[in-house]
Formats: sequence, structure tokens, C-alpha cells
Amino acid sequence: MEISGLDLVGTITLVRRRQRRYLALLLADVETVLGKNTKEYKIIRKLILDNFNDYTRSIFRIVLGDEIEGLVYR
Repeated sequence: MEISGLDLVGTITLVRRRQRRYLALLLADVETVLGKNTKEYKIIRKLILDNFNDYTRSIFRIVLGDEIEGLVYR
């Protein structure tokens, strides 16, 4: 599927790839400071993951429209 020269699969792939990279860097920094087994790390990790998922969903809605919500992407 393509919208005005925008490749949907390519867009989804790019956003997901960048999301994973940023998440990995951010969580590695937090883990270095707090340690992986601390209560604070677990709370912060959950907040970061939840917010990144919301952020990614917002990007998809803006770029691809609301129809993307019904699709399952990996």
C-alpha cells in the first residue's frame, strides 16, 4: 500500500527500528545509573516503555491515519 509516494511498510519498519534503538540506549543509561534489579529501575522502565509505545502509536496515526490501529504489526 502506498499513499502519495509514502511506502507504508517502509515507514512502519523505519519507525519501529528507530524506536528499538532509542529504547535500548535509554534503558541502558538508566540501568547503568540505577542498576537492573532495583525497584526504581523497574518502575522507570515500565514508564519509558509505555510512553514510547504511545509515542509510536501517535506517529502512526499522524502519518498513516486511524486505519493503522486495526492492523497488527511486528
